[in-house]
Amino acid sequence: MRPSFFRRVKRAVRREFRRIKDEHRSTRSHRRRPSAGTRFRHWVNRLKQKDFSVKRRHSPKPHVPPVSKRIASFLRRERAKYAVVFSSKYLIITLNSTILYLLSFFLVHFLTHFVTAIAAWFCDINTTITYTVVDFHIHYWNWTEEMVIMVFSIPAIFALLIALLATIPFAKNLNVRSVFKRLRYFTRKQRRRHRKTQRQHELTLQVQRINKSTEPPQRKRYKKRLSWQIRLFLLWTLYHSTTYFFSGMLYSFLFHRRFGYVVWYAFDSKGFDFLFSFIAFLSLVAIGYAFSVQFFNSGRMYLNNLNDKNRMPFVVSQAFFPFIIGTVVSIVLQIPLFDPALILLNFSIFFLLLPLPSRAARYENLHFDSQEKTPKIFWHWLAWSIPIIVAIIISLKIGIPIRLP
Repeated sequence: MRPSFFRRVKRAVRREFRRIKDEHRSTRSHRRRPSAGTRFRHWVNRLKQKDFSVKRRHSPKPHVPPVSKRIASFLRRERAKYAVVFSSKYLIITLNSTILYLLSFFLVHFLTHFVTAIAAWFCDINTTITYTVVDFHIHYWNWTEEMVIMVFSIPAIFALLIALLATIPFAKNLNVRSVFKRLRYFTRKQRRRHRKTQRQHELTLQVQRINKSTEPPQRKRYKKRLSWQIRLFLLWTLYHSTTYFFSGMLYSFLFHRRFGYVVWYAFDSKGFDFLFSFIAFLSLVAIGYAFSVQFFNSGRMYLNNLNDKNRMPFVVSQAFFPFIIGTVVSIVLQIPLFDPALILLNFSIFFLLLPLPSRAARYENLHFDSQEKTPKIFWHWLAWSIPIIVAIIISLKIGIPIRLP
């Protein structure tokens, strides 16, 4: 069947269009388009010829050394900072403070043992005072609540009274408001502003000192005050007495010694043991924080200025080295029998010294005197403290019996 007229015209037009397209394709020149990589390299080369440079918005991060090198450099800096601790000047500071530490420790240790024995004597209990414990010559089933409360409360109260009496020379220097002022130095901006005001304050003090030096000298009325040697001795006595009072409560959840017996007999509950341990820990840290400033003020015996460079080495020599030496001496004297409970009780003084590094890191600079000072050994303290310590050790090693007539 023959197709219709319109279909034949449509087919003829399509064929003619294909013919013209093929003729045009055969006559024109073929240009091959380069690949994307070639075009990108050509574009980069043209940018280089025009001296085109990319401007970075942010500066590149500095090169950070690996952790091992950073730790090594930190230890190197700290070693250089604390190397002065082993110099002759700071070793004299350690020796003097250790003498006062040991004297106050053995005095508090002997007096509290003696008061315990006297309290037991009033309860009709024979005792023998030894270095480690007070030996009660009574069967455990014969103890009553009144005996326990009287025998173990009186020495704790006695130690607390000694601590309160030792705080009298430092009562005027205690500043409770400074505890709340430290809340303003948490951020970097606050600490930067504090350092700026501190530098301005130091400059004004220097100007005042210069102006005072040019003025004619005036007669001053000097008040009689305790020397800082006696104050340091009272400070260590305060620390040892406070340790005796709170150490029994601090370890009451592990064992019962000293005032821990009273807590045990009064409440007889593990919950109260943990509660009193927590209260004792907070009390030790708070008291240590309040009286840590006195260690800084005791630097006037040896130094002209106490600043960021020498404050922490001085604290190590004045407080931590005597604590380590005294703890080792107290442990060695227990030979041949060691009492782990007594070691832990004597170690409780560490919680009083715990706030010292944090306060030393951000405490203000102190200027004591302009005259040069040379540290000297406390020979007079050394002369009469050694016989007292030796006498106490020998008497406690032999044993002091306190018996009923």
